[in-house]
Amino acid sequence: MNLNDFFNELKRRNVFKGTVSYLVFSWVLLQVIAILTPIINAPVWFGKMILIILIVLLPVWVCISWFFEITADGIKKTKNVPKEKSIAKKKGQKLNTFIIAFLALAIILLFVDRFRLRSQKNEPAIALETNPEKSIAVLAFSDMSPDNQQGYFADGLAEEVLNSLVKINELQVTSRTSAFSFKNKAMGLPEIAKALKVAYILEGSVRSQDSIIRVSVNLVETKGDNNIWSQTWEKELKNIFKIQNEIAKAVAENLQLRILDKIIPKVKESNTQAYTLFLEGRYIFHNNYDDSSLLKAEQLLNKSLAIDSTYAPALITLGNIYHSKNNFGIINYEEAKKLTYQVAEKAIRADSTYAETYAFLSLLSLEYENDIGKAGRLAEKALRLEAHNETALHRASEVALLRGNTEEAIAIHKKVIITLDPINAGNYYSLANTYYMAKNFKDAEIAIKKSIDLNPNQDVAYSLYALILMNQKRYNEALEVIKKEPLEGFRLHVEAIAYHFLGDKEKSNAALTKMINEYEKAWSFQIAGTYAVLQDKEKMYYWLEKARTYNDLGLIELPNEPMFEAYRNENRFKEFMKKLDYKY
Repeated sequence: MNLNDFFNELKRRNVFKGTVSYLVFSWVLLQVIAILTPIINAPVWFGKMILIILIVLLPVWVCISWFFEITADGIKKTKNVPKEKSIAKKKGQKLNTFIIAFLALAIILLFVDRFRLRSQKNEPAIALETNPEKSIAVLAFSDMSPDNQQGYFADGLAEEVLNSLVKINELQVTSRTSAFSFKNKAMGLPEIAKALKVAYILEGSVRSQDSIIRVSVNLVETKGDNNIWSQTWEKELKNIFKIQNEIAKAVAENLQLRILDKIIPKVKESNTQAYTLFLEGRYIFHNNYDDSSLLKAEQLLNKSLAIDSTYAPALITLGNIYHSKNNFGIINYEEAKKLTYQVAEKAIRADSTYAETYAFLSLLSLEYENDIGKAGRLAEKALRLEAHNETALHRASEVALLRGNTEEAIAIHKKVIITLDPINAGNYYSLANTYYMAKNFKDAEIAIKKSIDLNPNQDVAYSLYALILMNQKRYNEALEVIKKEPLEGFRLHVEAIAYHFLGDKEKSNAALTKMINEYEKAWSFQIAGTYAVLQDKEKMYYWLEKARTYNDLGLIELPNEPMFEAYRNENRFKEFMKKLDYKY
């Protein structure tokens, strides 16, 4: 059979039409799955599994189309069907109808998806209403143990109670960062309540000795400083989860909250030894953010998971440690990607209702996949599980910003600051960065000053402040501010730009040369940004390619970063953006 005859036979047997039909059907099926997945809370891996199945079955379908034919007498091998009795032509006409119908359906789905995307871009995806009358802060519990060495356990117990209350959508719960900031401070409850803007405060103490734990809690109405409920438990440590559940239930009942089916979300239980190790590891991770602490926290979490490998909070905490180790340069990008996804997938298998897992996967989708659409869907899924989950709200704001909806991003940040975490320096930094990306430098300056007031020792904050000042052509002020930045790479970045505009080319070149020589891999995106501002286009593109090669996480900000504003409409810039393969 020559090539021409072969192709004619392919046409006669409807192999081409059959393959097109299969591909159109597969595409429509995948679109339906993509639309329904967030609605029906399907697992993250479900769509991938269907795609793999469809790919595997494609060659099977092609072979069936070649070797078999549907006849009036049923399915027969094509070679056994005389050409004069073949109904392949009629079947081909039916396939034409099938293809046209499914292509029409595909177009409809495309419009649905586009409409959905447009609505995501233009309308707030997150409920931004507040309810100050049903608001509470859970303060860090006091450590009353004899040796005063159980701070991690007292903090951990308070945090787990807080996490249980967060699951009650009717209740606004102040985040851990703001609530725990008053630990060891001599402030009265009315003063704390005013700072946190809450109607109720839950305070408590923990005494742990041997296998016995004593927990005392008080629920206070802050308006009149009235103690409306208090209780003490003294039980074996193995009853710790029961105590946490009882506290959450009592708070809900005393605040007269409407709970679905009268069921209070229960604390996830674990082996008590594993749980204690988890609390200690998380405590170190939250309170001692440096290389050695990360390693110590990792060791404790691994010991915990060796006892109970299915405890989702421990898995996600370990995932965050891996992510931080990548940021610290302890592990590389590829290793971090592998490890973080491994623990996230384990967490989903262990507990598909744990909101933090989806919030964490949302972060990974942004940083490791450039998949903004997926990140948004995962953040929304987390928020359906916990309407006030702060981590998910941060991811949702990032997605809104990357889609160009700065108003929604700012609104979400303000919601977090006003209702959930009012005295967290990091939240004001995020708000300042969003204003900066929106080129609203006046409001960005107000927010970054507030962030620095709350925590003068932050990394990156002074760098952002300096960039905000430089965008207002206040170069001398920027140079004064950047002196306080702990990270030298950022200091050099700002100095190279500021000295350039002040006319001191020697100092500008010296700063840029040092940044390249000492921080090429870590700060490639900032080097590209420096050349962008200095209007050296060729070197800017050279370092953008370097940043892509190094998987520089700074590239996620490229669509909005003001340093590159002058180049956005250039075809070359658009082509580079295509290489990043952002999925919206």
